[in-house]
Amino acid sequence: MNFHRNSNLSGNRYIKKNVSILISITYATLLSSFPNFVFRDRDTYVTYAIYSVGLLEDYSSSSYLFNEPLFLYYNNILSYVFSVNLIPKVGVFLIAFTLAYFILIYASSFLKIILGFFLIFFVSYTFHLQLVVLRQGLATIMLMWFVHLYWGQKKFYLLCFILPFFHASFFIIVPTLIYDRILSNYISSTKIKILIISISMIFLSLILLQIATDLGVRQATQDHLLNNENGGGGFILFAFIFMFLYFRGLNNVYNNKYGRISILGLIVYLAFYFTVPISGRIIGTFLPFMYIYIVSSKNLKIITAALVFLIINILLFLSSIVGGSLTLEGVRYLNNILIY
Repeated sequence: MNFHRNSNLSGNRYIKKNVSILISITYATLLSSFPNFVFRDRDTYVTYAIYSVGLLEDYSSSSYLFNEPLFLYYNNILSYVFSVNLIPKVGVFLIAFTLAYFILIYASSFLKIILGFFLIFFVSYTFHLQLVVLRQGLATIMLMWFVHLYWGQKKFYLLCFILPFFHASFFIIVPTLIYDRILSNYISSTKIKILIISISMIFLSLILLQIATDLGVRQATQDHLLNNENGGGGFILFAFIFMFLYFRGLNNVYNNKYGRISILGLIVYLAFYFTVPISGRIIGTFLPFMYIYIVSSKNLKIITAALVFLIINILLFLSSIVGGSLTLEGVRYLNNILIY
């Protein structure tokens, strides 16, 4: 009896995995089929593909490591296989496939699969992550695979060290994960750890841009980092999500690897919100982990909070992507789709 039961379970897992791969390929193919001119920064990504080696040579030895050299090497390697206009679409495919695949394999029911797909597409942060900020998206999916395969092992942290060289935001994200791990060795109380991390992130937010400028990080002097136009709506929305996770039972959430990363991401976002304009970019990396925690949860309060979060984001979706993700040609392209 046990043999047959185990065989059935193994067979079901095999079928689920293969169906998940097929659906993920379909979803990723759909997203990567959109033309480059629709989305912001695609011209920049094509430029990376054409001039990757030259861009590497332009950086001084002191700033080389802080300007994403592995992303440029990634572009250089792909340029031998794909045309330069296809390379950004390869990135979209890899990002979209991974997000879809993890939703499918972790969701505990069909309705939660639907919820997960709505979250990854209709929340503007993860729409942007899949289709616009491809460097960050590629680094994010690598982190997702590292967490899935190696969480709790020394190998996990060693692999994470490559991520800042794909996207500079991981110079914040990876040390945050390591800091949490170090604190866990000495402090057993989850609430005290969260408090210490929160205070540390608030302090870091006050000096971060100056440190980045001194290290020669290219983005540190760009206008979107020098001018903080955050109004407060995002802070309220994500504070609401944090409170729901808190009242779910902080230890319960924190003891789940995806719940823990979600909490750390919310802390960084809320601590940086009013001082460092990259908070909105950083939360995009943490949201997929939150989605996985949500779709794998059987707690009604978590699902309710996720539905409220989703509804708010759907209401804001068009204005968010028009303002942040699409080019002018992309807006016209979207209008034509909506009309027909």
